[in-house]
Amino acid sequence: MSLKISISWPAWSWKSSLIAAIVKKYWMETADVGHIYRQRGIAKWLTISEYDKLVEMHPEEDIEMEREFKQIVENCPGDIIVSWRMWFHLLPNMTSIRLDVSPEEWAKRIFLDDRGKEEKKYTNIEEVIKTDHDRMERFRQRAIKLYGVDFTDTSHYTKVIDTTGRSFDENLEELEEFVKTLRK
Repeated sequence: MSLKISISWPAWSWKSSLIAAIVKKYWMETADVGHIYRQRGIAKWLTISEYDKLVEMHPEEDIEMEREFKQIVENCPGDIIVSWRMWFHLLPNMTSIRLDVSPEEWAKRIFLDDRGKEEKKYTNIEEVIKTDHDRMERFRQRAIKLYGVDFTDTSHYTKVIDTTGRSFDENLEELEEFVKTLRK
């Protein structure tokens, strides 16, 4: 039986970098739903915020993407890690890992990053926190309405790792130790 892992939660919690390190070490496959989400927005010439608003008005976009990725994960013959805000509601046999980060640290990571043309520039950290809080609350309400799931409820996750104030290597070590227990 192949191992199916979902690593989720906010942008800038080091999901992509941690997943890349685990994939390289264990030769796992990976699928990034967030990347597909961004690409769908870009294909419509929209920023992430604009695409979020479109998806809010057209939930069939969310449902179509989730259905597509559910098939990718189910049909993967080997071990796979999926990156997205939540997946436990689609595949009950999937191990769900949530990477947390404090809103302040998350906002600093975003504010200090050069995000190119993908999204607007923020004027201060408080604006980042408010914008993300509002966006996540809209997404949470949408998930509750579409799937009956509150993805902010940590009881849905098999493992929660708080990346706040810790180095990348410290977080990678904790994630690797947990993945080792799953591979036994």
